[in-house]
Amino acid sequence: MDNNRRLETEVAADRDQSAFGSLLDGLDKKFMIYKIDSEGLILDTNTRFLDKSGWTPKRVLGKPFKIMFPDTKDGKADLMKVWRRLRSLRPWQGDVLQVTKTGEPYWVSLTAIPVMSGTQHLYTLMIEADRTEERKLREKLESIAYTDPDTGLMNRHKLTEEAEQLIQTDRHFTFVYLAIENFHSLFDPGDKEAENRILSEFVHSMKVYFRNSRFARIGMNEFAVLTPLGSWFAEGFLQFLDEHPIQSDMTGIPVRVSGGIAKFPDDQQSFKHLLSASSIARHRAMRDGGGLITSLSKPEQRAVARRLRIEQKLPGALEEGAIQAFYQPQVDMTTGRIIAAEALVRWEDRDLGNVRPAELIPVAEDAGLISALGAHVIEAAARQAANWKQEGIGVPVSCNTSVREFRAGDMVTKIRDILTRTACPPSLLELEITEKFAFEAEAEGELMHQLKLLHDDGITFALDDFGTGYASFRYMQTVPIQKIKIGEEFIASFSTNEKVGRIVDGLVRFGHSLGLFVVAEGVEDEAVYQALSISGCDAVQGYHTGRPMPADQFTRLLREQALSEKN
Repeated sequence: MDNNRRLETEVAADRDQSAFGSLLDGLDKKFMIYKIDSEGLILDTNTRFLDKSGWTPKRVLGKPFKIMFPDTKDGKADLMKVWRRLRSLRPWQGDVLQVTKTGEPYWVSLTAIPVMSGTQHLYTLMIEADRTEERKLREKLESIAYTDPDTGLMNRHKLTEEAEQLIQTDRHFTFVYLAIENFHSLFDPGDKEAENRILSEFVHSMKVYFRNSRFARIGMNEFAVLTPLGSWFAEGFLQFLDEHPIQSDMTGIPVRVSGGIAKFPDDQQSFKHLLSASSIARHRAMRDGGGLITSLSKPEQRAVARRLRIEQKLPGALEEGAIQAFYQPQVDMTTGRIIAAEALVRWEDRDLGNVRPAELIPVAEDAGLISALGAHVIEAAARQAANWKQEGIGVPVSCNTSVREFRAGDMVTKIRDILTRTACPPSLLELEITEKFAFEAEAEGELMHQLKLLHDDGITFALDDFGTGYASFRYMQTVPIQKIKIGEEFIASFSTNEKVGRIVDGLVRFGHSLGLFVVAEGVEDEAVYQALSISGCDAVQGYHTGRPMPADQFTRLLREQALSEKN
């Protein structure tokens, strides 16, 4: 019985060996192959391996396989990764760089397989496929994707990668944002040769001054430097340019540079924050006359970080319904009744605290989320107006809108869908637009078309902050406005400043002459309220008559008003 089993085992082993031999024959025709023993010495090779590596059997057999790896830090690291795996008799697979006998590099996809006979290690089979051309192509594509073609510097995409890698490894550095202010005046329009010469000279100056740094071109005339050197050194670049001016035809070129600085981790903790803070500092330097490299103060750095944190959290807040609408009453000056409400956005976040509309709206605009934010508030307002109507205490609700929302082209459809979903009559929705919006709508047919469609549906329009925008009133003839709201810039000093008083009186009369309803915003005390009453203002809005409040609190006011009117 034992003899039969042994015979069967030997037959099976012969069959397996035959199959393995056939497999090796197939691999030999397509791959570079060599074998190493348990000590890492080369036992055998095929012709493809010899042709690629430049070795001969006489010179390579018996040599340690480490000769196939470059004698560099990365090459030694790859060798140890492979060898540690093989020492534990486990296979290894991956791309590695190898070298020929003469030291020429080439890339291979290496599969290393320990071959066993029972528990005995016979040898390790090293199977390689040449990947050199693929790697060259990939590197060329990466160069195109990550390199500025005019200067050879990193582009913005590669800059992002490099900066984030430094951040991940907690490497302290200074982010310097530089701009050539007078770039387009340094060469004749269309003179590409002169443009490239100036760029080349400027890049050379950066590299000479900021040694051991990384450089990127991130705009036509804008550059970034990632340097281990401090702010004081970056600020000295301007003096260096003065002492070593860029030359063209042996003549110094008057290059004017401004810049902004932000440090990791002292100022900001992410690439996006560093870029934003340094960009803001650069714009401030230009606004202050240019020729300056500066950084933001600590409070300003915190404000940048907060702004970007708002931008990061805003999409989730919209999705989760964390952003709410508060309602501020508009009060009729003749009867004292609440006749309308303005929906104002409110966001109370656990980490950010109270995010004021003055903070939120500019962030939403810059992040491309103003349409989503506006639709969110309009839907909340329409739903609330419909609920009040069902209770028999209905008042119209107004919402602020921006020209960016209407430029998306689908505002009419969005608002109609909202009114349908909420069962809100169009007459209970009012949209507030600015004078700038109205001015642009008067000049742009598509904007005007959308306003008129919504007006025809029954939606009313109010002109917000009237008197603080454009001096031209041409838009008053064509934009479908039913109400004007005098801005609090005038109202705050209305009762104490004679000139402002005359302006407000004139704005009220002007509005009435056009048949418009006039509302004063920002009314905070009784003296202003009484002065507006004398001026003939129709309604007021402000802390004196009611602060912005949640819907349930506003609902109680409307119920109390309705009850008092019945009595």
